[in-house]
Amino acid sequence: MLRNRAPISYENALQRAAALCARCEQCTPDILKKLSAWGLGASDADKIIKRLEELSFVDDERFARAYAHDKLHFSSWGRRKIAQGLRMKRLPATICDAACEEFEEDEYRAVALRVMRAKTRQLKEWPLSYEAKVKVIKFAMTRGFEYNLVADIMRNENLKPDEEETL
Repeated sequence: MLRNRAPISYENALQRAAALCARCEQCTPDILKKLSAWGLGASDADKIIKRLEELSFVDDERFARAYAHDKLHFSSWGRRKIAQGLRMKRLPATICDAACEEFEEDEYRAVALRVMRAKTRQLKEWPLSYEAKVKVIKFAMTRGFEYNLVADIMRNENLKPDEEETL
């Protein structure tokens, strides 16, 4: 059973939003969604967003960089999947693209190689057959890595997995 809650005051909403932003990085659309769920009107929500930006609690570029970094290093996502995730948060395309371009090529390639080796280990087949190579390529591409990078790794790197390496 859902109960209708009374809308909260501007000051209370500002405090709650600031506390939320202090705990973890938030983007403007997420905060707007929360404020709307709390029953705040659009004008008050805009005022709160502006105040949070003034206090440096909300910064969409900082959020996008943190999101991209975390998804690359902890979820092993490629640029395409990260950019898609940022666009789903309704951030501007310029911010999404800029966040994905900040990766160093060596570390990005190393993550892609680790993903492909993990898939190779899962297939338990060496040397890889044509079908197994296609599976590895498709897997890496569903993780958001670009075809050119995946094909280059497939041609030039040793994908034989180390036993102790994990994804």
